[in-house]
Amino acid sequence: MTGSELRTGRKARGWTQTALAERLGVSQGYVCLLERAQRPVPTALGLKLARLLNLPATAVPVGSASTALADEAATTALATLGYPGFAYRRLRHRLNPAEVLFRTLKSPELDARLVEALVWLAVTYADLNWAWAVRQAKVEDLQNRLGFLVTLARQLAEQKGHPEAVAALTTAEQALEYSRLQREDVFRASMTEAERRWLREHRPPEAMRWNVLTNLTASELGRGFEG
Repeated sequence: MTGSELRTGRKARGWTQTALAERLGVSQGYVCLLERAQRPVPTALGLKLARLLNLPATAVPVGSASTALADEAATTALATLGYPGFAYRRLRHRLNPAEVLFRTLKSPELDARLVEALVWLAVTYADLNWAWAVRQAKVEDLQNRLGFLVTLARQLAEQKGHPEAVAALTTAEQALEYSRLQREDVFRASMTEAERRWLREHRPPEAMRWNVLTNLTASELGRGFEG
């Protein structure tokens, strides 16, 4: 969460710094320091501010990236962020989209419906903290998976006519391009050797470029996505 996001959210509520400070139980001077980015926003306070000021999900503090989101947790997190395909899920507290993207991507058994949902997330929240997501992907050698998803998201944003999203996704795609791995990657570790052989021969150019075994394409996704 940045100081400008905090200031914008406060003003949208019509609150003075003093009024916000009273609700947070801190001093007006401390709020002023946060808004001027002279003090970092602590995680616990950031979560409270995100709820109190109804800030966008991208302003929610990023939590731990150490654990993957299992199927149920991932579908709930994506539903809470607005993914229509999981609208039946009971909503919980919001996680930062960058955190949801990376922690779901870490799963060794990523269902196809979750892969599609992550492409939707990348388009819908194209202003997420890509620097953090790219950095985490490089640390855990997930840049090929993330690069493939970002490429599909960029193509989908182009189809939908969202130039700002295209620009942000292109920047992320270029950042991942320089660290592309030669090692083959999959979304499901349990894939049989027969499935792997078939996909090596039939995968689309985007999957071949990122050395990921999948037949998913942006045109296929575009038929089912809204917006």
